[in-house]
Amino acid sequence: MSGKGLSIAVDLGTDLAITISSWVGFYLIRGGRFRRAVEQFLATQLVSGLLAYATFGYRVSPGDSILIITLALGGLMLGRRALWIIYLSILLIFATGMTSDYLHAPAQTRSVFAAYNALLFRTFSYALIAIILDRSIGALRDALAESDMHRQLLQLEMAERERTQEQLLHSQKMDAIGRLAQGVAHDFNNVLNVILGFTRERYRMDEPEAQPNADTQALANSLRGVETAAKRAHDISRRLLNFSRNDATDIQTIDLVEAVRDMRLMLHQLFSSSVHLDIQVPDETVLIKFDASQFTLAILNIASNARDAMPSGGTFGMMVTRAGPATVELTLCDNGVGMSEEVRTRIFEPYFTTKPIDRGTGVGLTVAYNIVRSVGGYISVQSRIGNGTSFRIRLPVIA
Repeated sequence: MSGKGLSIAVDLGTDLAITISSWVGFYLIRGGRFRRAVEQFLATQLVSGLLAYATFGYRVSPGDSILIITLALGGLMLGRRALWIIYLSILLIFATGMTSDYLHAPAQTRSVFAAYNALLFRTFSYALIAIILDRSIGALRDALAESDMHRQLLQLEMAERERTQEQLLHSQKMDAIGRLAQGVAHDFNNVLNVILGFTRERYRMDEPEAQPNADTQALANSLRGVETAAKRAHDISRRLLNFSRNDATDIQTIDLVEAVRDMRLMLHQLFSSSVHLDIQVPDETVLIKFDASQFTLAILNIASNARDAMPSGGTFGMMVTRAGPATVELTLCDNGVGMSEEVRTRIFEPYFTTKPIDRGTGVGLTVAYNIVRSVGGYISVQSRIGNGTSFRIRLPVIA
């Protein structure tokens, strides 16, 4: 192939390569691979420039504005490392073009100094351009990093404001619930006082002239149970009355075993006859620090969920076991419908409930969780759909 034919082939080939590279870059950008698109386009530009300078020489080649654009585009899009790699590639292209001029010059007029005298100027001029771009890119990246940091701080601040707003709304809801509970508990307390007044009539059975038979004695025992339950309910209503007052918890030393045994009668009334109670406690005294009325409230909240999980009957168990020299574990379990993993992880969230709107508020288990945590205890739940639910409460033991 003649020199003219080679020049035409190189000219057309480089133009075609750049055109194809542009369309490939457009396709890659549409696919989300922006960096890959820029890399292949700049590589095509540099290779085409190398072929053009090797074919036409340095003196005949058109101006190097394309190479400057390539240098700037690479630095801005690919970073500082790519900037200096392109800078060295451009120097190689210039050296190749000057070498082509040197080889094509007549032998008698060849001069190394004349052929490469512009390389030193190009080296420094392009180095100056690269340094300016490098500094500009560094400043731009620092500004972007600072902007991104401010954006993240703003997002954190917005998230914190949302959490504060949610806490405020929750506080307002709890205040409203407390005011409502005060009115309900006040009326409920009046009814309990009437019940307690009637149950005290059973003490007439202890008078010397009384002649009880089996039926009256059974009735007296029932009244004793009613009195015990009413006293417990009276304690709970007292807690409701003080709910919105932020009063101090009445922490006292109680026997966990005795407290669990005393729950049997109330649980019998809570569950239907189709539910079997299985209460297992050791024959020893296990002393813990707890508010007795809060203990009852926590157990009833968990038991009421177990009741709803066993609409057709089943077994509800309470078991007290030692979990260590200074820890006791209270397990409350049922063989009801169970719950999914998604529900289990959210079971203690305030106002989270899977019950219909007229059957649940989503605060019962949250109250139980907060009660246990307030005395230094820990509560966890295990459940699987169809395999029931088990609540494990660990509490510190008093020596």
